[in-house]
Formats: sequence, C-alpha cells, structure tokens
Amino acid sequence: MECPMCFELYAQERVARNLLCGHTYCTICLETLYNISKRIECPLCRTKHEPNMKPNNLSKNFVAMDLASKHLDEQKIFEQCSLHQKFPLQFYCEDDQQNMCTECISEHYGHKFFKYEHSVSLQINRVRRIQQKLMSQYQILEKQIKDFDDCKEKLEVDNIKLIQQIDDQFDRIVEKCERRRKELKDNLLNMFNSESEQIESDLALNQSLLTDMVLLLQKLDQKYKELQTTKVFKGNDSIKEINELDEFTDRDIAQLKQLKGSELKILPKLYFEQKLINEIIKYGQFKKDLLNPQICYFGEKHKILIYNIEKNDWQFRQMPNNTFDYKYYAAAASLPNGDIIITGGGVSRNAMLISPSKGFQQQALKSMYYPRKEHACVYLDGYIYTIGGYDGTTKQMLSCCEKYSLVADEWKMIDPLQKQKCAFAAATSLNKYIYVFGGFDGRERQNTIERYCVKNNQWKVLEFKFKQGFSNAAALSYDDNQILILGGGSNQGFSNSLQMFDTNNQTIKIISMMTDGRDLRNKLIIYNNNLYACGGNTNSIEKYSISQQIWTNLKNYDYLVQDNLDSWCSGFTFDVNDSYSITNLMKNCQSKEIQQQNQLQEQIMFENDSFNQDVMSDISDSQFYGNQSQVQQNDWY
Repeated sequence: MECPMCFELYAQERVARNLLCGHTYCTICLETLYNISKRIECPLCRTKHEPNMKPNNLSKNFVAMDLASKHLDEQKIFEQCSLHQKFPLQFYCEDDQQNMCTECISEHYGHKFFKYEHSVSLQINRVRRIQQKLMSQYQILEKQIKDFDDCKEKLEVDNIKLIQQIDDQFDRIVEKCERRRKELKDNLLNMFNSESEQIESDLALNQSLLTDMVLLLQKLDQKYKELQTTKVFKGNDSIKEINELDEFTDRDIAQLKQLKGSELKILPKLYFEQKLINEIIKYGQFKKDLLNPQICYFGEKHKILIYNIEKNDWQFRQMPNNTFDYKYYAAAASLPNGDIIITGGGVSRNAMLISPSKGFQQQALKSMYYPRKEHACVYLDGYIYTIGGYDGTTKQMLSCCEKYSLVADEWKMIDPLQKQKCAFAAATSLNKYIYVFGGFDGRERQNTIERYCVKNNQWKVLEFKFKQGFSNAAALSYDDNQILILGGGSNQGFSNSLQMFDTNNQTIKIISMMTDGRDLRNKLIIYNNNLYACGGNTNSIEKYSISQQIWTNLKNYDYLVQDNLDSWCSGFTFDVNDSYSITNLMKNCQSKEIQQQNQLQEQIMFENDSFNQDVMSDISDSQFYGNQSQVQQNDWY
C-alpha cells in the first residue's frame, strides 16, 4: 500500500503501477526513473523495459490502491502512532493504559489489549475528538452568524444615518424656504406700509383742506344772504370781511394746486425661477460603489506599484523615462474624481496631476513656492494643502504651508504651523479643519496636535498632548468627529497600535493592534469601511475591518518589488465616468468659489431669489495619511 521507493502511500496523484517483473511502484517515482534514462528499469530486480513503455502505459495495481485507500480512511478515524508515524493506533493496552499500533504489539508481549472499537477509553477519546471537531465548526458558524448580525446592525445604522442625512438636508432646504418666504412677505409688508402711509398722509392733507373750504363756503353763503338784505354799507367792516374771505379762498386754492392728486399705486411684480424647482426635484442622489478601487504607490525612477482591492492582487508598472519622475518622500492627495496629485519630494517644488484611469496620464501643475519633502498633502473642498516638511536645499525644517486652487492653477501661502517639523500625520475633518499629529522638528519627536481652521486661516496648538513624541504615522478622518491614527515610530520603535482621536472632547483611545509595527508616513487608505496599511518595515499589507474589528493579512508584493515603500507616496483611485471627470470637478470647484464670493457680497433683494445659491453653498464634497527596531508601542496617549 506504499511505494517501496519513496515510501509514500498510493493515492490518486500517486497511482500504483505494475512492472512486467511483478514489482509495483508509484507513477511519480517511475516517471523520475524514465526521465533519467528514457526507459524504466526495476530498482529491485533490474528488469529493463522497452523505451516506448512509459509509466502511464503500465497497468494499475488496484489491490495496492485499495489497501492504501483503506489505510487513509483508518488514518482519518485513528490517531497516528508517534513512534511509527504511518501506522494508526488501532489497539489499546490495558496493562500499560496506552494506545498501540500494529508495530507496537511486539513491545507489549503478554499484555492484554483490545481493538480500537472494543476499547471504552479509545471510544471516549474518539467521542472527544468528534466533539472538538464539531465544536470548532460550531464556533466558526457562531462567528459567521455574529458577522451576519453585525452586518445587519451596520446596515440598520447606515440606514438611520442616511434617513437622518435626508431629513437634515431637506430640513435645511425647508428652513431656507421659510426664511425666504418670511423675507418676501416682510419686504412686501414694508412696501405696502410705506405706500399706505403716503396715501394716508396725502389723504389727511386733502381732508384738512376740504374742511377749510367747507367753512369758507358756509361763511360766503352767510355773507351772500346778508348782502341781499343790505341796501347801504354803514361802514367798512363788511368790505373788510369780504376781502378776508377772498384771501382765504385764494390761499386754499393755492394749497390745492400744491397737493398731488390720487395715483393708482402698483406693487412690483414677483418672479420665481422655474430652474430652482427643477433642481430641487433632482436634489439628492444615491451613488453606487466605486468601480475598480485601487491603491497606487509611487516610487523613485518612475516606479508604480498598484494594489487592486477587489482582486487582492498586485501590479507593477515602470513608466517611461521621458515622463515626470516621482521623488523620494513626496506627498500625494486623492481627488474626488479618482485622480491623484503628487507634490514635492527630494528637493523638488513640482506638483503633478496623475490620472490612473487614463493609463497614468501626467499633467504638470504650477510649482509650489518652497521645495519640500516628508510633508503632508491633503485635499479639502476644492483645494490642495501642502503642510510643513523639510527643505533639502536649505537643510531646514519648514513651518510654511501652501494652498493650491484646482481652478486657478495657482498656489497661495497660508498661515504657517506653530512649529517647524516634518514626518507628521495629517487628516481633514468636517470639511473645515486640518489636523496634524506628532512629527519631528530636527531634534526630537513631537507629542502635540495642531489644528488649522480654513475659515480663519489660522493654526492652533491643542491642549491635548500624547504621552510621548512620535513621527511617521498615518491619519485619516473616519467620521465627523473621529480621526484614526495608525503606526509610526517613537524612541522605542515602530508602533502597531490603531488609535482613535475624538475631536469633540479631545480624547484618544487604542481600538486595535496591527500584526506588525509600520512606518507609514501617511500611507493609509480607507475603502468600504476597511483600512489598508502597507509597507513601512515589512513587504506586507494588512486590512482592518472597522465593523468586525479584525486584521487580515493580504497578498504580499515582494515578488514584484523588494522595498518597504518607506520613501514612496500613495493615493486611492478608481475608474471614473463623465460625471467624475477632472473638467467637471474643476467646474464644481469654480462654482463653489463663485458661490463663496456671492455669499460675501450677498444683499437680499425683493426681485432676486437667492435661495439656490444658499443651498449650493452648503453642499460640500462627501467623505472621501525612528529607530529601526520593531516593538509594540501602545502608550502614546
């Protein structure tokens, strides 16, 4: 039942073949003999076979195959003997209280023993093994059910969040509608009151003059009757009184001419743009998952290492020498349309736009003001921010920061960091803040956090401090008020801790541990609620499921590149459609800039409906980075 040449049991891949001399060997051994001399010669009796007699042409030894198959079945039932490894423990010695195989029987001469099926203790052990086997599968199934429950819970949480998001967005729209309705009514009421007050004022003057004229008419009528009965004036009093009535009449007539006649007051017409209604109908859309999500790593000498997330596979590309070179310790930022912008590296001030979905097309952008490496590069609401780093030309740490406009293709200096440093982790939050964690100032690692407010253009050092300084970590925004910090190095070595910083109460806690400590330098990607950490002290990549809180080792890339990617930069990319083109992205950015300018200059007027601008201004990009010894470092906070 085993080959006398390799001493392996016969099996489907190791078929027993009969030689013409009657001896039997496995197909693998016979093929080895045939390949050496181009003919089969029996190793035992040296019988030579014809050259055209190949191993597969020989007949099978079904008896040997059947015995080997039964032996394999017994191996599945019985434990293997530790002394005679190929023999199962089919017997039990009551005198020595131990299991035996057929080869062990000679050592238990004269003892009382039973077959396996007749031994109670062996059956107890068998039941225990069956129980353990079932229990292991039970635990797997139990965990699988828990995973389903977790998925269902996550689905319910996501559903609640989306419902809340819908309510929040439309509540804001309704609030703006109500505010605009009130503004229009208030404006109308003001105009109505103004015109009404003017009419009331004119009416009061006319009524006052009319009252005077009535009195004059009464006096004139009375005087006329008096004169009809008078024959001769006895004095000048009557003449004088008539003169006064004449003067009063001329005065009232003059006043009447000065008064304006009544005019028909018409309020302005009110217009509503139908375009806004059409846009409201399309407001809010569910987007499908990204297509072909990939992580790209860019190294010196035109090297690109690509990890396909869905296929768990790697690809290496060597770009032509006539293209832009990727410098060591550059920094990259991913754009919402799947493109990647790379800045600096080495002693370079260059910035370039990479389009992986278009065969890694490259486009040179306007250069930065300062050369920098080991800096941070983040995308925030239509702008690229480059922060701090090291200037290789002046050999100095940098605190200066720059902001690049995708629309204008120009850089502008912004408020500098509070401290010159490089090799820090950086992440955005709430679409209005940039956080910087740790770093190295040329003498020591930092334990501080700096926060940049986009609105105020100001950096501020937070009160919170880590227990010890660190550098070369990676950070990214996970939720509105949560930032994940991973890896990096301290004076005690590389860290393998995953920490979560709460921006509201400024607290931090460890939520998990990687398999290996990593020098990540902002090379951390999140996709589909999974974190991907690659390189930095090893040639491996790990995935962390945030929902399941499990780390998984993925396919290594060392068969393509022998490098820990320490000096490489990385970005997340995906295939794009027309709605995600760079042209549309720049149009969106330009639209936002115009809206921001309009907000600064906005004056609410009755004839204009500014609601559409107000709504669009609230829309922002959706949630889209030591020592050489390796130790587990868990007490930064």
